[in-house]
Amino acid sequence: MLRAGMAGIDLSGNSLSEEIPNGLTTLVGLRYLNLSGNHLSGCIPEDIGNLVLLESLDLSVNQLWGEIPPSFADLKSISALNLSSNSLSGRIPTGDQLRTLIDPSIYSNNPGLCGVPLEDCINSPTPTQTEKSLDEDREALWLYCFVVAGFMCGFWLYWGMFIFRSETWIYAFYQYVDNMQAKAAKKMYSCMSRFQASGSE
Repeated sequence: MLRAGMAGIDLSGNSLSEEIPNGLTTLVGLRYLNLSGNHLSGCIPEDIGNLVLLESLDLSVNQLWGEIPPSFADLKSISALNLSSNSLSGRIPTGDQLRTLIDPSIYSNNPGLCGVPLEDCINSPTPTQTEKSLDEDREALWLYCFVVAGFMCGFWLYWGMFIFRSETWIYAFYQYVDNMQAKAAKKMYSCMSRFQASGSE
């Protein structure tokens, strides 16, 4: 059972799973917290900044994801921090005390993180922006394929009526157009399959 008067908690390497309990953020007297080397998932609690006396926090080597809560900026006493080897993303919060923690290894092995002390976020598109751009490219490709296929079929159907007078020739010509449509559809499907495969890599 957690007590409000605890100075520190070390549960590292205990194969803990699921999310970090929000109840930890009510232990305002906590000075160090080590949950590293477990299987914790989900987001870091939004109210982590309530631990204003926290001096050391280690959440490394877990499966945490999402953004680092803005309340991290309220950790006025933090002097040792390790969030490495998770799946965190977004901009690293800034705060008076966080600015003193300039070692990039604090946030290493979190490919989605950006901001000081890592690379700036200006040229780093978010996953949502990347997915939106990919969806727009797919829609444009579909539109292009349909326009080209429609133009070709319409063109030959229109001129075929003038070129071929015999019903036998017209029937044969329409069969040819049907075959062309089938080939075009097959080509479009193959094209989209390759595009989707490249987008999922």
